[in-house]
Order: sequence, then C-alpha cells, then structure tokens
Amino acid sequence: MAKVKICYASFGTDSQKVNAVSLRGYMGYLFADDREFHHHSESSHHYPKIQYKKIDQELIIMGLAEYADVIFEKISQVDHVTTESKKLPVHNLILETKIFNIVQESSKYCFVTPWLGLNEKNYEKYIMLNTKDKVTFLEKILVGNILSMLKGLGIRIDFKIEVKILKFRSKTVLAHNNRFAGFFSEWDSNISLPENCGLGKSVSKGFGIVKKRDVN
Repeated sequence: MAKVKICYASFGTDSQKVNAVSLRGYMGYLFADDREFHHHSESSHHYPKIQYKKIDQELIIMGLAEYADVIFEKISQVDHVTTESKKLPVHNLILETKIFNIVQESSKYCFVTPWLGLNEKNYEKYIMLNTKDKVTFLEKILVGNILSMLKGLGIRIDFKIEVKILKFRSKTVLAHNNRFAGFFSEWDSNISLPENCGLGKSVSKGFGIVKKRDVN
C-alpha cells in the first residue's frame, strides 16, 4: 500500500470573478520564488504537486506529497486574491490535511472538468477510429495518465492498472490559448485515487478533475 500526503485549501471569495487559471496566476505571483506554484517547469512531463481547482463555485488549492505542508503553511497567510481588476477578500478558509492510501480496489470515477488526454498527434489518430476503438484508445491514454501521476508522486505499485470507460462526451476547450478536445466521462478502475486529483494535461489549471461516482 502506498501513501500520499495531501492538503486541501478551500476558501470563499467572490468566486464568480475568480477561476482556477486566475487563482494560479495570483498565487504564482505571490510565491514566485517557488516554481511549483506557477508550474513553469523545465520538464513537460512533470506532474504538478500544486493544483488549482474550481468545483461548484468553490475554489480549492491542492498540495500533494511534500507540497501538502507548503500549502498548509503558505495559504494560511493569504487573506485576499487579486485579479486583473479587483482585490477580493478571502473568507471561510478551510485547511485540511490527510494521508491518502493508494491501493488496489474497485473504484468508480468521473471527470467533473474536461479531461485533456489528447495531444495534436494522437488526436489525429483518435478521429480516424470508430466509437469502440476510440474508447479503447482513450482507456490506454488514461492508464498512462494515472501512471504518470504515480511516477510524479514517487509512488510504486505492484499491480497492473485497469480502466474501463463506460461513457464519454467530448467538448472543445481553450487551454494555453489553443483549442483541445476535452472529455467528460464516467469510468471504472482498479485503483484508489485521491479525491479531486487531476489527470491529463493542464491539471494545475483545473482540468481533468477526478471525483468518485455516486452509484445507487
């Protein structure tokens, strides 16, 4: 069993005027001495250990592994968020640190923000496939994304990761000033994943947020 320490910092402000990208921009400016806050890494394969989210109008900063303690310490000092036009006070700051166990278990998930699993090269392959083969293609990429996350967190597992996509729909989204195919989907896997963790591209900006699915 592998463990990862996580800090969730959720806070209230006028969230209609702040999104995950602008939150990342401000925190990256505020803590410019630490590149993890703005994720300007030299490695394109680096898994962000600080991730910015907006879920149901709630702003969340997620710190993973050694950045759990960093987020707990530094975000506790933040009393406002500055956007391009306004300085917004922070209220109702909640900091929660937990140890999450990554184990082999049957789990049901969905993406609550678009998952950016395709780059330009594999998108060209994807659009040529029939629906059944598209699902298989996306499943392989999703497994790769999970493995990249585990590697980035320094976690090793002793079992083969399996993914089954039950349904999906695509949506064109704008990221890095470019258009990408994003996916909302429901999927099953055999691994436990931290709530609100990000998979795929641009996870530091709130894409590819993973939630456990409610199954009645």
